[in-house]
Amino acid sequence: MKKVSIVFITFLLIINILSMFVYATAPAEQPAVQQAEGQTPSGGEVVPNEESIDDNEELIEKDEFVVSTYGKIIETKEVKEVQTGTVTDKIQEVVVEITEGDYIGEEFDTEYILSYDIDGKILAYELDVGDKVSVQITEDEQGNISVTVLDIVRAPYLIGLFLLFLLSILLVGGKKGIKAILGLLFTIVLIYFVMIKGIFGGQDAIKNSVLTIALIIIGTFIIIGDGINKKILTAALGTLGGVLTAGIIALIFNHIAKMTGACEDAIQLSINASTINFNFRDLLFVGIIVSALGACMDVGMSIASSLDEIKIKNPDITWKELLKSGMNIGRDVIGTMTNTLILAYVGGSLTLILLFMACNMSLTEILNKETIAEEIISAVAGSMGVVFTVPITSFIYSLLNKDKVIYEKEAKNKLNGKRTLKL
Repeated sequence: MKKVSIVFITFLLIINILSMFVYATAPAEQPAVQQAEGQTPSGGEVVPNEESIDDNEELIEKDEFVVSTYGKIIETKEVKEVQTGTVTDKIQEVVVEITEGDYIGEEFDTEYILSYDIDGKILAYELDVGDKVSVQITEDEQGNISVTVLDIVRAPYLIGLFLLFLLSILLVGGKKGIKAILGLLFTIVLIYFVMIKGIFGGQDAIKNSVLTIALIIIGTFIIIGDGINKKILTAALGTLGGVLTAGIIALIFNHIAKMTGACEDAIQLSINASTINFNFRDLLFVGIIVSALGACMDVGMSIASSLDEIKIKNPDITWKELLKSGMNIGRDVIGTMTNTLILAYVGGSLTLILLFMACNMSLTEILNKETIAEEIISAVAGSMGVVFTVPITSFIYSLLNKDKVIYEKEAKNKLNGKRTLKL
């Protein structure tokens, strides 16, 4: 246990050093972007002319009266239809009490627009008494106040769902569940603070993601396992091999299919982060390998754990028989895991596929759409990563246990207090 603790602490120190290195080497300035007069130059600071200064002052003066805060619905009234030109909206009248900020405790009559689209086919849920909402308060120069309900506050429900998930892990997993939760939190920290923060800070997306994935694989398997042993080492190397396989396939076919990564989300990101030049082709690659990571880890650990159990129960088994057993186990796993990835991607793109069908597009036209092509390449590349994780993991474990024997921790027969038998 002492050795395991030393290894784990050393690993955490390495992560901290690598994290500091990532941020320390972040470029201080973003690449220059050709801008019109009054827009952001390479230094990242806006150099406005005299007219833009006046405009900005006017905007600031107006924005001083706009406050975003939170409230609680204390009364609901009727739902009515409001005609605006040719558009008919459904609107719910409510009374909201402000729960935060300068207006706390004050009550306002306002309206909540239920219609999401022009035709009124997509409607929001009606608000109920007690619902927490985000609101925007606008006060004009005459002191007139208007309140707009923006949306329902969903964060508490999401936190509750996550806590229920953790509780389920503890109830089913027991002590192993605690390790699983630590591994999950470890992964979340690395994904956000190392990968996402690093890429947003201007780091190379591919190098950053490969580093993050390597740390996740090593750290997670050390946490959920019992230190570093053949099983953990095999699972880690098998997973890494599967993820790299998925990445290589993704790179090749992204290049052949001339994928740009310019989906709707990418366009919105480009508009809102105008001072940062993202390489969306690299981001497409990162999304693929991160998506494949979980499935490859699952398969890698399943194969390694199964082979380890076989070796313990049958110490005389040869490495060739171990390899054959690993392949047989893997063939059963492949069928379900590849389906899992394909179904996950189809589920994520279902609305988009239906949209294209509603536009009377043929199957060929739908497949030619880059957004659909991205999902197909992601699903297939990830599934191939899972497929290749099986032989890689099986071969590594068999090789590590070639002509090896396993000793009992507690010998049944002892001579002068020393263990004399081996299995």
